[in-house]
Amino acid sequence: MSDPTANNPVNGMPPIHPGELLAEILGDRKMSQAEFARVIGVLPMRISHVVRGERPVTADLALRFGRAFGQSPQMWSSWQADYDLKIAQSHLGKDLKKIPRLAA
Repeated sequence: MSDPTANNPVNGMPPIHPGELLAEILGDRKMSQAEFARVIGVLPMRISHVVRGERPVTADLALRFGRAFGQSPQMWSSWQADYDLKIAQSHLGKDLKKIPRLAA
């Protein structure tokens, strides 16, 4: 099994969890995780887990983040899906290349 934090073969960078982006946004706004959690109506631990990359941005959180920041929830879901795909690709590694393409 490959290291899930290994560099992406396409751009040489490790995958970025959406929690890192959330941390940057909160930092730019000088807002604590606890304050943000209160504003969007979730427990602070939930935000902490996302920021640390321990939990995903769920559909529920994507809706809340999108509403709070005036962004589309699809953007947050897309960032999470992209991260998940990169991690899965890293885990599958060479096994993925062994799967044949089926004719249409």
